[in-house]
Amino acid sequence: MVKGAIHTDPLMTYAWSGDASSYRLIPAVVVFVNSEDDVRAVFRAARAEGLPVTFRAAGTSLSGQAVTDGVLAVLGDGWRKLDIHPGAEKITLGPAIIVAEANRALKPYDKKIGPDPASQATCKIGGVVNNNSSGMCCGVAQNTYHTMARLRIVLTDGTMLDSGDAASRDAFRVSHASMLRALDDLHHEIMADSELVALIRHKYRIKNTVGYSLNALVDYHDPLDILIHLMVGSEGTLGFVSEVTYNTVPEHPFKATGLIPFPDPQSAGRAIIEMANGGVQVTTGVTAAEYIERRALTTVEHLPPMQPLLPWLGTDSPAVLIDVTAPDAETLAIEVAKTQELLARHGATHIDLSTDEHRSHALWDIRKGFFTSAGAARPKGSIMLTEDVAAPIERLAEFVVDLRTMLDDHGYTDAVIFGHALAGNLHFQMGDDFSKPGAAEKFDIFNQALSTLVSGRYGGSLKAEHGTGRAIAPFVEAEWGSAAYAIMHRIKALFDPERLLNPGVLLNDDPKIHVKNLKLMPLADEVVDLCIECGFCEPACPSHHMTLTPRQRIAVTRERARLRASGEDAARLEKLDADFQYAGMDTCAACNLCSLRCPVGIETGTMILGERARRRGATAQSVARFAADHRGTVERFMRGGVAIADAARTIIPAPAIEAVTETARRLTNKHVPRVSRALHHGPGAPKPTETRQHPKKTGFPVPITQTGRPSVVYFPACPSRMFGAPKTEHDLLDTPAAMVALLERAGFDVIVPEHLTGQCCGQPFQSKGFPEQAAEVGKALKSELSSLSDAGRLKIVTDASTCAKHLREFPGDAAVSDSPQFLLAEILPRLTITQKLDSVAVHHNCSAQRLAEQPATETLAGACADEIAVLSSINCCGYSGDKGLFIPELNAHATRRIHNDIPANCSLGISTVSTCASGLTEHAGVPFVSLASLLEWASRP
Repeated sequence: MVKGAIHTDPLMTYAWSGDASSYRLIPAVVVFVNSEDDVRAVFRAARAEGLPVTFRAAGTSLSGQAVTDGVLAVLGDGWRKLDIHPGAEKITLGPAIIVAEANRALKPYDKKIGPDPASQATCKIGGVVNNNSSGMCCGVAQNTYHTMARLRIVLTDGTMLDSGDAASRDAFRVSHASMLRALDDLHHEIMADSELVALIRHKYRIKNTVGYSLNALVDYHDPLDILIHLMVGSEGTLGFVSEVTYNTVPEHPFKATGLIPFPDPQSAGRAIIEMANGGVQVTTGVTAAEYIERRALTTVEHLPPMQPLLPWLGTDSPAVLIDVTAPDAETLAIEVAKTQELLARHGATHIDLSTDEHRSHALWDIRKGFFTSAGAARPKGSIMLTEDVAAPIERLAEFVVDLRTMLDDHGYTDAVIFGHALAGNLHFQMGDDFSKPGAAEKFDIFNQALSTLVSGRYGGSLKAEHGTGRAIAPFVEAEWGSAAYAIMHRIKALFDPERLLNPGVLLNDDPKIHVKNLKLMPLADEVVDLCIECGFCEPACPSHHMTLTPRQRIAVTRERARLRASGEDAARLEKLDADFQYAGMDTCAACNLCSLRCPVGIETGTMILGERARRRGATAQSVARFAADHRGTVERFMRGGVAIADAARTIIPAPAIEAVTETARRLTNKHVPRVSRALHHGPGAPKPTETRQHPKKTGFPVPITQTGRPSVVYFPACPSRMFGAPKTEHDLLDTPAAMVALLERAGFDVIVPEHLTGQCCGQPFQSKGFPEQAAEVGKALKSELSSLSDAGRLKIVTDASTCAKHLREFPGDAAVSDSPQFLLAEILPRLTITQKLDSVAVHHNCSAQRLAEQPATETLAGACADEIAVLSSINCCGYSGDKGLFIPELNAHATRRIHNDIPANCSLGISTVSTCASGLTEHAGVPFVSLASLLEWASRP
């Protein structure tokens, strides 16, 4: 295992103590595994120490199956295999691949994998297989159990079995003959019991993830096939899944979507029953119907896509989100007409099925975010509780009403209901504060009643797709009966006689385990108090799997707040506070890309900025004050320092310089910046062909100069002035020079602020936790820009997305455009493209993403190259201003997979921030330059 793969300290073990469920268990050890050999090593070590092992993929589990007080084995990068087979009929995936990544790879083939959970932008294949996750369009027929072509597993004795490899199968039949005989005996025993066979077949007509996949013992005769299918949905209690091959399913390109209101739940239920086609899955016609009750709609009715629907919603009006899909436009028109007639017949009050792709995405984003947006509606300090049930589709209308009544009767009037209604599957969420007396007891009584309603009265599933976990383990026998339950225990004993794997999950003898180890959510910071710790934010975070993620920063912050409030364990609090400095604060890029993944927009970076400000002492404040008062000196010093390093590299070998600076960094505890080979000294202030820096005596510039051309104010951001680009074969201009050349080439006279050295928007001070200095510095620049632009009458453009975003968040009286927006709208139409690259790599830095500039950047890049390759493995590059100099390991970690995104014919990349371009250049193997530099080259006369 690699260095740093094992953690036993209080900070990291607590950080990994929660998944998306309502349970928290602090692991004794957190270990990252990257290979089957690592898995075997964990098995051996855990067995020797008498500790159980729980595997964790993305930690989006909702029933407590990804937490443990033993060994938590977290999937690392080693499991990221993605191999599309010829014709895209199959796809082989490693367990660390995110579902959305697999579907993006399959999209050009009009294919996807069957499972489509709402968390698909975050959840990983390992969790999908082990929970037999389904989703909104998946139904029963397209889950992993039914669409899996092959599985590769590692059992607790270290044996690997690849069900798609004949040699592996043959060897396993010999080495594990007794295990296979026992499975064969179980199969024949069940098949001889017609009542049990009927029960199993009934249970899997609808979605069902309660207990083990007993249908494997009915559907298959070969014990090896039975074994492989028992692994699906086993929640990590039988073995480790190291690879899966799926049979892909069609993703028809023609689709119509509508959010259809009904006057009452009964009419909506009856319409869904008819659309469900008797429970038979279809790929043409109505492929999704999501029931959303009125109380759930209330939590999102403020969102823009909901506004057209509000006039049609009464006090008890649910809505159904419907997808109608087809392989061609003609078939789609026919299916839409049939669906419209059906909806009208069942009393839908407003029928609008649209083929607008943007609208469809917006509506589905609302639905996918219900888990979090509804959770955020709970009172602060309470935990979000979620359950996931199913009933036979023909009884859906009455089931919806009974479920609502039961929630209200048990005091959960804040609960909201929604779900994958075509499969009879409903989710509901509510909040409770388990620090209050009686809350756990109330939840226990409710669960008993829920079991009676769902399993007893309706013969349904207490867990349709979220897995049994700890939440439903005490109710498995009540749902399945004693005979089936006994068989499940025999299966566990056959695979895991030592109870090494995830004990207490899926099967548990403790009748109260579902109300033990419940999370507490103490108030800690108003910025993040609404967080439900779902983990949707994590894939966007550059420090994910390096130190902490946004979810983990919030969880640890809450624990520190709890310890401070209770006064208990002062030593542990001191340790958590100390270790949080590096893991929680120093390695947080504060990019807030997490907020774009969070359905309620929680900005964990803003919380960290606040804590940075609170931790700043008198010395730090004095340094910040000096820097704010001497900005010109600081800028000249920075440019000079980088220039000296550039010059030194021409005399002294770069490795020698880096060795000296690394020694200085060690001696000063990293307070000395590193010398990066990719960071070069900048050009300083640009020089327009005709300098127009002097306003009239009135204080305002001339909007139309004597040349008759319009004027534009250009502010070259400080990073563009201080840091230059790497040399390339294309003789590119530096960013400020390229911007001036483009503006003049497009017919503008360029106005640049006088005395530019030291001019700053304030963003560097804000990011380091000095908001007062940021405001002071930014005020001076905004005053200058206001004067030059006649209070915004002239357009203003800058060249760094970080600065543009900061000036938008802290605006003056003159709006500032970022370069992609301005170049696309004002410059590109006035240019003639004279030369192109074969391919260019495109990085959307964090500020550009938050400004939603991706389309503009890609359009401009596409004008300069025949092919663009958007970096898909990187969100924030982790350079984060100067963190690339002081904490370079963050940049290295965030870009560790960048080579996978660079095509072989690509010789250049672009970014809209010079420091990000430097970090990307260092790790990508190709130079990254500014968008303006590339566009200037492509449009040279």
